[in-house]
Parts: sequence; C-alpha cells; structure tokens
Amino acid sequence: MQAKLMTSFKRFSEAEFQTRVGLIISSLTGNARFPEPWPAPAVGSARLNDVFEAYRAAYNASVSRDVMRIGERQALREELTGMLQDLAPYLVFIAQGDDLALQSTGFELRHDPVPIDHSHPPAAPEGLRLQRGYATGDLDVRVTKVLGAASYEVQSTTGDPNDEAHWHQALISATCSHMVLHHLTPLQTHWVRVRGIGTAGYGHWSAPSSIVVL
Repeated sequence: MQAKLMTSFKRFSEAEFQTRVGLIISSLTGNARFPEPWPAPAVGSARLNDVFEAYRAAYNASVSRDVMRIGERQALREELTGMLQDLAPYLVFIAQGDDLALQSTGFELRHDPVPIDHSHPPAAPEGLRLQRGYATGDLDVRVTKVLGAASYEVQSTTGDPNDEAHWHQALISATCSHMVLHHLTPLQTHWVRVRGIGTAGYGHWSAPSSIVVL
C-alpha cells in the first residue's frame, strides 16, 4: 500500500511539535525531490520558516504564562498546521509512491492496513515462548499475533510430541499473549503447540516447544 503523510499534530506536546515541524522545514529546504516554488495553496519553505520562528518566539515568551503570548502561540501553531496540511497532498503526488522520497520530507509516514485474506486458514504462529508461572504447575504461553486469527488453541502433552494421539487441548484463548495453563504436573517435561483459529477454520500448528514445569 502507498504510504501517506501524517498531518495531524494534535497529539504532540509543544516541544514535540517544535521538533517535528523543525525537522520538516529543514528536510524540505533545498530538497531536490521537491523543488520550489510549490504550487498554491502551499507556501514556500521561507514562509514556513518565518512562521515557525514566530511560533518559537511566542512559545518561549509564553513560558512565563503570559496569556496574550499563549494565545499567539496557539494561533501560530494552528497556522503552521494548516500550511503543512496544504503542502502534504502535493508532496504525496510528486513522490508517486516512492517511500524514500516521502521519508525525506520529515513528515511521519503511515500505511493503509493490508487487507486480511479470510478465505484461507491462519498461518502457523511464530515466536512460541514458554515461561514458568508464579504458581506451581502454571505455564505462561505466548506467540506472535497471526493475521486472520480471532482466537488461539493451545495443546500440550507429556508424551511423544511426534505422536498426534498424545496431544490434547489445554486452552482456547482470545489473545496470543499471556495464555496461562494451570495445574500441569510439576517436574515433568511438557510439550506445547499453538494454532490460530479464523473464519476459514483452524490454522497450522506452530513448531512445538518444551519446558520442565515446576
């Protein structure tokens, strides 16, 4: 999916906003991928820098809680935000899907989520991790999240893991992390495997892993 520029700065503190906008201006000034002049309604880097410096001055003055300077700072922040939002569509258009070009703008990038194919069973989970729990006989099981999995089945065995008849269901979980098995026999080797469950059915099993439960 083609990357897009993030142009909402509401979540940024004043210090974070200064850092991000300063990076954008310095990154675009003289950037050969996006030569000036930029078409309207975008303004040039010089105008952006002028407003940015006025914002920084108002910010520094507002530290003393001068109500007038605080209002000026807020107005300049809104003006800067509007300027950057006007500029972003042009940058995306010129980049033509080139992520490296967009990265050179100083903006944060976001990608549209990849559609999940629900017509096939989930893939085998990766990153199976086993950790002894706090209580005797407890075992904490974790795997990496699997696309298309709505829940996870955990099976365990103390027998031969190569014999399917030895495996039994230990848990169905809605999450892939912190799946806790209780009341396992202490001082025995327990084998564990996990698979995702999606709309197309049961997925593939993870590679099994073993641990001695205390």
